[in-house]
Amino acid sequence: MLRSDVLNDYPGVLLVSLRVAHADAPACAEQLHLLNRKIERVAGFRSIDVIRRDGGLGTDFYILVRFESLEAVERWRASPERHALLDRIESMAISDISRQQVAGASVWFEPISVLPSPAAPPPIWKRWVLSVVAVYPTLVLLVALLTPVTDRLPTPVGLLLVVLILTGLNTAIIVPWLGRRLNGWLHG
Repeated sequence: MLRSDVLNDYPGVLLVSLRVAHADAPACAEQLHLLNRKIERVAGFRSIDVIRRDGGLGTDFYILVRFESLEAVERWRASPERHALLDRIESMAISDISRQQVAGASVWFEPISVLPSPAAPPPIWKRWVLSVVAVYPTLVLLVALLTPVTDRLPTPVGLLLVVLILTGLNTAIIVPWLGRRLNGWLHG
């Protein structure tokens, strides 16, 4: 049950949400712990809550900071110490960072539409390697198996047959399977 006096206890509230790569989650959590220790000494600070959600496209952190006044929020937001701490944390973000601020009894935030955001695609060279691994062995096997059929056809028609089968296999089976098997390497 939400007491109405709780709404007025913290007239300055700041919500920040960010997503980091799974590998960066421990470092981000450590930086947030450091932020927590530093912010406790800030004039006007009341409380901080950090929610961590692992899974999906990355590790999501939701940080809810409460101050006694909107002025205290603004002082904290303008402080060089805050910028130094948050620069380290925000440099780990793999998607847009959402920041929302409310004052008074309004503790309702807009939906955070940037989460979940689509994952950044793997580097082009990794996608190229995946394609070569998917296409080359399959192409060699198809050419060997279909040579008795394609030798009797005009070359463009024989190539079309190989391309149709190769594309179907790679699109429906091989590339999705390789993508799952090599996911750690692709996105690491």
